[in-house]
Amino acid sequence: MTRKYRLITGLAFALLALSQSAAAKPVQRSLCVFDIIGANGDVYQMMKDYAVAAQNWGVDFQLRPYTDEATAKADFQAGKCDAAAITGIRNREIVKFAGSLDMMAATPDYQAEHTAILAMSQPKAAKYMRDGPYETVGVINMGKVYLFAHSRKHLDSWKELAGQKVATISYDDQARTMVQHVGGAAVPASISSFATMFNNGSVDLCYAPAYAYSALELYKGLGDNGGILDYNLGILSAQVDIHWKRFPDGFGVKSRQWVANNLWDDAMRVIHKSEAKIPDKYWVNLSDEKAASYNRMFADVRQQLWKEGVYSHKMQFMLKKIRCREKPGNADCTKDTEGGPAGG
Repeated sequence: MTRKYRLITGLAFALLALSQSAAAKPVQRSLCVFDIIGANGDVYQMMKDYAVAAQNWGVDFQLRPYTDEATAKADFQAGKCDAAAITGIRNREIVKFAGSLDMMAATPDYQAEHTAILAMSQPKAAKYMRDGPYETVGVINMGKVYLFAHSRKHLDSWKELAGQKVATISYDDQARTMVQHVGGAAVPASISSFATMFNNGSVDLCYAPAYAYSALELYKGLGDNGGILDYNLGILSAQVDIHWKRFPDGFGVKSRQWVANNLWDDAMRVIHKSEAKIPDKYWVNLSDEKAASYNRMFADVRQQLWKEGVYSHKMQFMLKKIRCREKPGNADCTKDTEGGPAGG
């Protein structure tokens, strides 16, 4: 082998090594995280673990905390953030299928919610997780939503909600429809303002996950006569969106499956801890008959929202199948609603 040949061969191997090294180096991308507590909040902490895992899929995330969700969403859609973690309710405006997971009273318990998230994370569901330039690449359970009231008597039956003022997130069409359906007055609010409105008496009721009891000091509004309805109004989620063209091929599937399998237990620990902080005296339990009445009311509201196209019909039908498999006696599982009877 001549010296010239050895030099050329060595140079070729060096260039190959450099190209492989460059290809293996993760690309830097920004991840804007909405957490009402900021960088000390539970969602932000879980996103830190997610960012570490994402390096294995070729992405080095730089996290930015946001305490205002509207700003996080706007920055993401304006392209200032390569990715964003926001609530599923807000994400319905971006990726309708994924955002429709946060449907009122659609999954009866956490097992059903996990079933839905796992289904969304399968490779065969990938086409539904994209909407135009956006893709949802992770769904995290954030807990059941409960109804908080200044007076326990307003929780005994949904008919008692007539005439009551309810803090309603301004962009949450489903909640506004429900409040109007029961004859209540929907008072526009934001995630940042609803707790203050409830605590200072501007509204009679609000809806929120258990963490709001301590984090947003809803115990101030409950006082001595208040109560929390022990009925699942729906289950919230945090969802990670990306501008998918800015990310490596296959990133979405890897990301969704990792989140579904690795952050579920972390999220459940946070949820159980939050629910355990609420004193027993505040919980208002329903009889089976009254719970069935609530179920029928929510089935009627979901049917109205189906007709109005508020939700993704694909998601709505999937959640009905999951719900009716677990709760076949529910009113909506025995009649032709939300795309047909369970299973067909």
